Amino acid sequence: MTNLFIRAVAVFFALSFSYLSLSFSRGVGDNINIVHFTLFLLLGVLSQLGLFLSTYSFKSRVLVFFIAIIMFPFFMLLLKSTFFDSSFLYRLTGAPIQIGSSVAYIVGFAVYLYSFYRIVQSQYNKQINKD
Repeated sequence: MTNLFIRAVAVFFALSFSYLSLSFSRGVGDNINIVHFTLFLLLGVLSQLGLFLSTYSFKSRVLVFFIAIIMFPFFMLLLKSTFFDSSFLYRLTGAPIQIGSSVAYIVGFAVYLYSFYRIVQSQYNKQINKD
């Protein structure tokens, strides 16, 4: 059940990334076509690839390390957008859309933190089982 929730959060953030990229592209005057849509959807999926892959069990330590590394930039973005943002409390008590985005950041941060924990825990448990 947790894997399904983690994947749902990854899909949400991938679609959000794609939507915001398309909105920005349209805002600067580009004509949106299927190529833009496909490119931004691919970039959204790539931005969440680490979170998608963290729901699977891998035996290779290098692959698990790579998954943690590709999860790290978006995790840092969520960390900066929540706890290191000076206007976070203001947004948390502001308009409904600001509250919704703040809650999405908090849930995303928690899911990323839990995924990192699961990756580390699975590697630690493998070491115990080998001894």
